[in-house]
Amino acid sequence: MSKQTDMLKTLPLFCDLPESQVGLLASHSHIRKCERGTFLFLHGDEIRNFKILCRGTVQLFRETPDGHEVTSDILIAGDCINAEEVIALQPTHMTSARVVDDAQVLEVPIRWMREHLSDFDRLAPRLLQSLSERLHGARMEAEHRSTMSATQMVACYLQGLCVLYDFDPNGFDLPYSKTLIASRLRMELATFSRTLQKLKEVGISVNGNHVAFTNLNQAGHFVCDNCSMAEDCATHRALSQMAQTDSLRITS
Repeated sequence: MSKQTDMLKTLPLFCDLPESQVGLLASHSHIRKCERGTFLFLHGDEIRNFKILCRGTVQLFRETPDGHEVTSDILIAGDCINAEEVIALQPTHMTSARVVDDAQVLEVPIRWMREHLSDFDRLAPRLLQSLSERLHGARMEAEHRSTMSATQMVACYLQGLCVLYDFDPNGFDLPYSKTLIASRLRMELATFSRTLQKLKEVGISVNGNHVAFTNLNQAGHFVCDNCSMAEDCATHRALSQMAQTDSLRITS
């Protein structure tokens, strides 16, 4: 069994595909090792490969006319880096992608992928689901920017990190730099740093890169009571369950 086959089977996108389909994909893919700071592609580059992140962290961003970077997403292992580009017809990348932590990226030639997508009956729906989830996330962010304060948006993001990485809410270290997180939230670093100091009042303690939810219920109400999408939010449900578990443990 090839290294590509082994890697494909660990990825949610491909894990339960038939053996023959996994083998076919593996024979048309390769694994690229990338050091921190490597650009996978730049905005405007020709699209050559469909890319899936197998290990590490990748930043998707665009550069504004005045030279500032605006981070559109931060991807972790298992994420498709450019799922929309398999389906879309544009010839060039719409964003830039840079490796944040040393990474392994599985690449499949985009032309071959587009031509053979119909051969993989389970793959196209999953790519569409990935796009749907990103669209839902974008809608949520747009709402938050119009209805929430900076403190609420930062608190919401930290809640998301806790659930995404399955961190212990009682204490965890930020998986990315504060500069990258500030860019993701479209804040100046100074504004982000000041906002972190305000979180203590709403049940979140931040000391350097260490985060602890000192009151999950308080933090949840502070953020989610102001979000129309809370009941459909996996992060909200997960943290509510954690808060209930903590309450039962304390009272027992």
